[in-house]
Amino acid sequence: MHEQLSLWDPRGGVARPDLHLPGSPERCVKRAAVEDADGAVWMIERLFPKQPARRERIGGLLCHLADAGLPVPAYRRVPESGFTAKSGGYHWQLSPFVPGDPLPQPDYVDDSERGVELGTFLADLSDAVADYPPFRPDPDFSLGGYTSDLLDALRPRNPVLHEALRELRKGIKPLLEAWEELPAELCHGDFHPLNVIWQGTGVAAVVDWEFCGLRPKLYDLANCLGCVGIEDPDALGNGLAPALLRRLRDRDRLPQENLDMLPELILGLRFAWMSEWLRRADTEMQQLELRYMRLLAEHRGGLAALFGRTLNK
Repeated sequence: MHEQLSLWDPRGGVARPDLHLPGSPERCVKRAAVEDADGAVWMIERLFPKQPARRERIGGLLCHLADAGLPVPAYRRVPESGFTAKSGGYHWQLSPFVPGDPLPQPDYVDDSERGVELGTFLADLSDAVADYPPFRPDPDFSLGGYTSDLLDALRPRNPVLHEALRELRKGIKPLLEAWEELPAELCHGDFHPLNVIWQGTGVAAVVDWEFCGLRPKLYDLANCLGCVGIEDPDALGNGLAPALLRRLRDRDRLPQENLDMLPELILGLRFAWMSEWLRRADTEMQQLELRYMRLLAEHRGGLAALFGRTLNK
């Protein structure tokens, strides 16, 4: 794939198969690390046929965020063109390779420094998109519709899981009814510690923007807290999670309308994770997810009290 580097630089480059690429490999057909003639290292991706238009829009967003000083691997522009290049019947994109350190799982949940870093990124993102044009790659997305579709698909295939999730969905009914009225902004859409390139406990880059779009303002926070909690539910009260919440509080990025529904939003977004485990046919993770979702549902009130105590310190 290094030959495609000539689409951006006629001098070409060499392959770097020795480098591990961060983020999900499922976001494109294939990808590889390449080094250009100046010694800079890049990640080149071959896109799926339906991706180019969306990736162009994401390219514009990432360029805007990078110009605002956020740590994002913005796509490199094609000379006299946009953010995708076409060659050999395929579309390609190029972004800078950002080296990082492995995330220590599950011990990272104890690192308050990581929580401060994540909160700073989310607050900076909120500032940076305040004047950005509306960005709706999924204009009809709603959690209510998403969960209904998931249940409809499950009913004939796995009636036991269908019934369990149907009961859990009842617990987020107030959130589903308020969804369209909640304060919203452009969010990452899949924000969690594994979509961050870490250097020490600092955020070097946030990757995998495929699901970005207009969402309730605490969408990214809820997804991140949900991922911390599945590592260890007790971690929601210690280390990373409270530091993340307090950082957003200090930056005035916790609108009360959304904050009141944060426990329900955390639970609601776990339906998307369950869908992912179903797609992968990962029965072990499906069972773990179901237990976790039931725990979140049972302790919604306790979570709300925990978040309140955290923010009042």
